[in-house]
Amino acid sequence: MANKLSSIFVLFLILIIASITYWLKIEVEKELLIKENNSISGPKFYLRKFNSVQTKKNGDVKFKISAKSMEQFDYAEYAILDKPYFTKYRNSKPYSYIKSNKGKVISGGDEYLFSDNVVLTRVETKKKKEMKLFTDQLDILPNLNIILTKKPVKIIQEPSIEIYGVGMKYDNQEGVVKLLSDVRVHYDNPRKKSKIN
Repeated sequence: MANKLSSIFVLFLILIIASITYWLKIEVEKELLIKENNSISGPKFYLRKFNSVQTKKNGDVKFKISAKSMEQFDYAEYAILDKPYFTKYRNSKPYSYIKSNKGKVISGGDEYLFSDNVVLTRVETKKKKEMKLFTDQLDILPNLNIILTKKPVKIIQEPSIEIYGVGMKYDNQEGVVKLLSDVRVHYDNPRKKSKIN
């Protein structure tokens, strides 16, 4: 009985190793194909001064995305943006802006990935002061009104608040920013400064 169990165990172990080997082979071939296509093919299309507007059913502007240029390659599942600029609207007025040096359009525009010196600006409203967020990467899901990052962030909230953290979820609909870890806050009381002067 023990001999039979050890034989079954060895066969099971061989099956697992064979499955992992097959999966690795497929992944390596896919990576080689992508590198080969990348080196031999030019862009499928190239746009300069790209600008796109998405509207709601009633015709109000939902958001705008623009870039200095946009490239799409056959081998990639995304389009590459240079100097992208994203504007989110609320009540037909710009509510927040996001800009960066690089970006990607993923899933046909259901997702935008901004990277390299990303700045998110929430405009001042009657209830809230202007807020700026600085990070290295933001994942924008415009149809869900959510913006995410796992990277370190710095938030400057008027008048004198600086907030640091790692990871962030911004619900654009509610206007709520949640920092996910390592949160530090620095506050300069403007009243104390005026008393000193």
